[in-house]
Amino acid sequence: MDLGPLSDTCDFLSNALVFAGQGMGYSDLVRPPFFSFITSLFFRLGYVSTATIFVVDGLIFVLGVIGFFLFLKLRFNDIESFLGGLLYATFPIVLAVLGVGFSDLAGVSFIIWAFYFLALAVKKDSKFFYLAFPLAIVAFLTRYNLALIIFPIFLYILINKDEIKKFKNIFGGIFASFLLLLPVFAFFYETFGNVLYPFISFFVTSSTSFLPEYAPYDPNLFYFVDKFLIFIGTAGILIILIIALGMVIYGVLKIKKNSRDEKNSGDRKNSRDRKEKSRSKKGLFYRWDVLDTVTRIKLITLAVLVAVFVGTFGQTFYLVSEAIFFYLGYLFYDLTKNLKIKNMDLNLLVLAWFMTFFIFHSIYVIKDNRYFVTMAPGVAYLLILGLSGISNSLKFKIKNRNITFPVLAVILTFTILLSTVSYLPLVYQANYDTKVTNENIDSASQWFINYDPGYKTKVIYADLYPNFAWSLKTNVKMMPIFKDNKTYSGGVKNLTFTPRDSVAYNRELEDNNADYYFSFRSGLNLTSYRAVNQFGNLIIYQKV
Repeated sequence: MDLGPLSDTCDFLSNALVFAGQGMGYSDLVRPPFFSFITSLFFRLGYVSTATIFVVDGLIFVLGVIGFFLFLKLRFNDIESFLGGLLYATFPIVLAVLGVGFSDLAGVSFIIWAFYFLALAVKKDSKFFYLAFPLAIVAFLTRYNLALIIFPIFLYILINKDEIKKFKNIFGGIFASFLLLLPVFAFFYETFGNVLYPFISFFVTSSTSFLPEYAPYDPNLFYFVDKFLIFIGTAGILIILIIALGMVIYGVLKIKKNSRDEKNSGDRKNSRDRKEKSRSKKGLFYRWDVLDTVTRIKLITLAVLVAVFVGTFGQTFYLVSEAIFFYLGYLFYDLTKNLKIKNMDLNLLVLAWFMTFFIFHSIYVIKDNRYFVTMAPGVAYLLILGLSGISNSLKFKIKNRNITFPVLAVILTFTILLSTVSYLPLVYQANYDTKVTNENIDSASQWFINYDPGYKTKVIYADLYPNFAWSLKTNVKMMPIFKDNKTYSGGVKNLTFTPRDSVAYNRELEDNNADYYFSFRSGLNLTSYRAVNQFGNLIIYQKV
């Protein structure tokens, strides 16, 4: 389905033209460069089209799904890994973002491969650090907030420090990743006069308070919790129900079995003594009175940190919560490592991956549904982990083979395919207004090119300025939003424009000697400008 580009997509497209040496005067080079850089390689080959960035987005996503399957195979069998990969690839929120030319899924794909090589570096050959760290940098250069993966990466290295054979390869991988940054630093210095300017700009933005009228503003800490079931769709909900039901069944069967065992033994006291003695041999199941001082301190610290993390969540800077969770993860692993839980380190890596972005996006007051995609692979992993655990606990065998998971996999695969087919038309319906807007922009642009062939020498303002810049292949300036003597540089919500706001718009255009204004604002009465044409709700104004 062709919905056309959104404003962010047009920014990436315009930046790609700059990287391809075909700049048109408009760009937004503060944005992370790598996604546009990849697109620019195809532009250099002559494929200058919105379709190019859609294809690049899709191809990188497919590579990410392949990487996620390989990552899952480090922990699960083939069927479990297949189902996990399919689940991630078809989450409704993933399908909604896929192929629209955003950098979200591309960044997640690079994270997946970075974590895959990280695990290989720890478990097999530390030379894989030379791939893990550069890919982490590529993810960062695709979306700046993905720099937060530094927390799960170093947590995983820290808890596996005794397994890593050659630490020098860690430093080698870090050095290789910094080599990737050198051309980026050079470009930023040439463009902004400061190699760190875009990074500083992002950090300042992520630490900034926004007005409630700002369109993406939402301080709800439980935004992603409230919409969680919508994001994971029918199959995800079904897996949660299966896990919950399986746990209930397993618990009932376990209680009945223990009851029979105690009845058969004829001595419940001896049975309890045997259980207590067995538990006393395992890490955290020591009784408090037999714990050593160090373990007691660690348990108290763990409890205090949990209380601090919960109590301060959303009340302090997000990096503080990230640091607290980092130490919580390490302390938890330290206390449970004696239990010898298989793949505990990998499970903790994925949990830290999920929590790192859940913490950031929950605390950050700018919310968007698509931000959940950074958490989507972690959710898919944890769902498959729970489903695998239940399948191994409740075994239904045929010819001495446990068929529980294969049967569930078949049912869930059909569920996923059916829900995906039924969901795709909803994507089209939800974005129909976007499609109409893009059609109006294309029609208006074609008319305008013929109306004023010398338009590239004129000063043009527009509401959706990145879209018009891309369509007209020229510099188009941003029109701020004016309402009740307030100025907004981005989109706003719950505002109704009235004719009295026209004075501010008219003054902005006059002060900047604008020749044209492409407007989606209804009710404007611009005294110095006249409407020369209209396409749907898009009005083209020209200076009188």
